Amino acid sequence: MKKKMKKLLFIAAVFGIVACAAPKTDGYTIEGTVTGDSLTTGKVYLTNFSRTEAIKDTADLVDGKFVFEGKVVTPETYAISIDGKKGRIQLFLDNSQIKIEASVEELGKAVVTGGVTNDLVVALKKQKDEVVAKFGLDSLMKEYYKKETTEERKKEISTIYDSYQKEVKVLDSTFLATNPNSFYSLTQFNQNVEDYPIPDMEAKIAGFKALPEFTGNRFLTELEAAIVTLKGLEPGMQAPEFTLNDPSGNPVSLSSIYSQNKITMIDFWAGWCGPCRNFNPTLTGIYKQFNKAGFGIIGVSLDKDAELWNKAIKEDKLTWTQVSDLQYWDCAPAKLYHVRYIPQNIFIDQSGKIVKRKVSEEEMVPFLKEYLGVK
Repeated sequence: MKKKMKKLLFIAAVFGIVACAAPKTDGYTIEGTVTGDSLTTGKVYLTNFSRTEAIKDTADLVDGKFVFEGKVVTPETYAISIDGKKGRIQLFLDNSQIKIEASVEELGKAVVTGGVTNDLVVALKKQKDEVVAKFGLDSLMKEYYKKETTEERKKEISTIYDSYQKEVKVLDSTFLATNPNSFYSLTQFNQNVEDYPIPDMEAKIAGFKALPEFTGNRFLTELEAAIVTLKGLEPGMQAPEFTLNDPSGNPVSLSSIYSQNKITMIDFWAGWCGPCRNFNPTLTGIYKQFNKAGFGIIGVSLDKDAELWNKAIKEDKLTWTQVSDLQYWDCAPAKLYHVRYIPQNIFIDQSGKIVKRKVSEEEMVPFLKEYLGVK
């Protein structure tokens, strides 16, 4: 126990030392130097990874050097790429003075210094890389997927992987505790909002909003919206209504489905989703087992290709009602129900009240037996 505490204190000290500095508020400057015999001039691109607010800037590479200047309202992960060259330089961009030294042959191994938040992220990644090396995870994962690997050995590897995940979770928890108001912490709270009680998230939001550097931050806006949505999805709340077209183009409302059943499952899935398709045979069996007892399903597809969607319905023999707006991750009901991965489900009673969300494959049959009173 003492050793574990010493380790946590050491990790906290590492992060705390880096966290002493504060990002600038008047903008960023990125000065890059790229070495390599095959490159002296060209175009350099700076891009983020956001689907909702895509940002791209271009600079000239002159004699192996480039400069980007600007100001970010929402600090986040960006990539720097060079026209016609493989690989990219990745960094967490805040309003800091940043220097980059890279080789054109290995852009992914560039040295990035001076970025206040990026230094925090690099320190965290280094800690995680050490855990990966400690458990020999790279070789274990390759072994796991080999055809000759036995089920017994796969279980052993899974146990090792669980231990790895626990150590990584400690690192993440230590980082967030030591840097509760860093820009990177906000991205993690936003990404994993459902891992925390709603009151805790509301307190964290209040902390961010009290700091001027978070004014207008997209992730803070998204986090606030997520909390509003999640409050409306708690058991006992009325399920948000929606109406979408079925494969024949006929509009179908959610209420027209749940009013016919004792309990209805909204199944968020897609024809392109491997785990969804793998689960469908099990789900069809569960549907046959409990349908006569009052269990219904409405499938909401996050497809964007109608042909693929219809093909998947036919191939997987899905006999319950299916709807979609073919908007992929912009699917309207998916946003209403805070769906960030699929397959995912939510169960609703006959009056439209939410019963339970995210019921796992292992929990589903016992849950339905208890709710429907089936032995």
